[in-house]
Amino acid sequence: MASESGSASRQHADELAASEAKESHPVEPDSNGPAAASSIITPGGTKRPKGKGRSISPDRVKAIQEKRKKAQLVVDDISVSFDGFKAITNLTLILDKGELRCVIGPNGAGKTTMMDVITGKTRPDSGSVFFVDELEDLVGFSEHEIARRGIGRKFQRPTVFPRHSVRENLELALNADKGVWKSLFHRFTAAEREKVDQTLEQIGLSSVHTTLAGSLAHGQKQWLEIGMLLAQDPAVLLVDEPIAGMTHQEVERTAALLSSLAGDHTVVVIEHDMDFVRSIATDTVTVLHEGKVLAEGNMDAVQSDPKVIEVYLGE
Repeated sequence: MASESGSASRQHADELAASEAKESHPVEPDSNGPAAASSIITPGGTKRPKGKGRSISPDRVKAIQEKRKKAQLVVDDISVSFDGFKAITNLTLILDKGELRCVIGPNGAGKTTMMDVITGKTRPDSGSVFFVDELEDLVGFSEHEIARRGIGRKFQRPTVFPRHSVRENLELALNADKGVWKSLFHRFTAAEREKVDQTLEQIGLSSVHTTLAGSLAHGQKQWLEIGMLLAQDPAVLLVDEPIAGMTHQEVERTAALLSSLAGDHTVVVIEHDMDFVRSIATDTVTVLHEGKVLAEGNMDAVQSDPKVIEVYLGE
C-alpha cells in the first residue's frame, strides 16, 4: 500500500509539473510528431527536399567571409510567401560573432517572419540558414533541434514557470532535456550550481532567487526568461521587443543587460522604440521594409538615410 501511495503521489506530481510546463512554458513539439510537421512549413507551397543537413557551398562561405571576416550566422537569400503574399524576398542577413544587431522596420516588414525562419518555425520557399563554421543548412530542422544547435529565442511575452522559484526556473532551463520532474530532483554538480549563480548575477535577480516567478514584476520576468536562455549557453540570442510594457527603470536595466551579453553571445534585438535602439546600437542596425533590407549600417547612417526616413522614421 505504501508503495502504491508513493507511486500515485509521484504520478500526481509529474502530472502537475507537466501541466504547469504546458501552460506557462509550452513544450516544444517532438520532431517526429504532427505538431512538428505543422511548425515547419513551406508557406508558399513550394516543394523542398525533406532531408536535413544539406551542405553549403564552400565558395559561398568564402565569399561571405571575404565580405564579413567575423561572420557567424547567415540568413542567405531567403524568400517566404503566404498564400501569394511575399513576406520576405531574397533576404540576406549576415551576423558577426559577438555583435549586438538591432533590426528595425515598420509593421509587416518581415522581422518576425525572419526570426521564424532562423528558429525553424517557418520553412522558407528558398534560401538557407547556416553557421559559417559548420557548412550545414539549418532549414528543415525542427525548432527543438535548432535550439540545441545554439540559437535561442525570446518572445515578446515572457514564458516562465510561475509556480517555481527564480532559481528553479534556471535549473529547469539548464536541464531542459531531462524534463520538469527529473530536473527538479536532479543532483546538481558544483559547475551547474555555479552556472545558475552566475546567470542570476548576470540578469540581476540574485536577491530574489527564492521568489516564485509568478510574483515577479514584468521586467524581472523578462530578465528571467533571458536568463533561462543564457543557462543553455546559446551562440545566438534572438530577442523580440524586449521592453514592451516596461517602466523607465526597467528599460534602462534591460539595455544594460543586452549590451553586456554582446561579445560572449551574438544578440539580435527587434524593437520599435527608437530611443531604446539608439541606447544599445553600437554595432550594425538593419532596417527591413516589405521583406527586404532597406538599409544597413551604424545608427547615424541609418537615421540619416532618406529611404529610412520616408518609410519608417516619418520625419
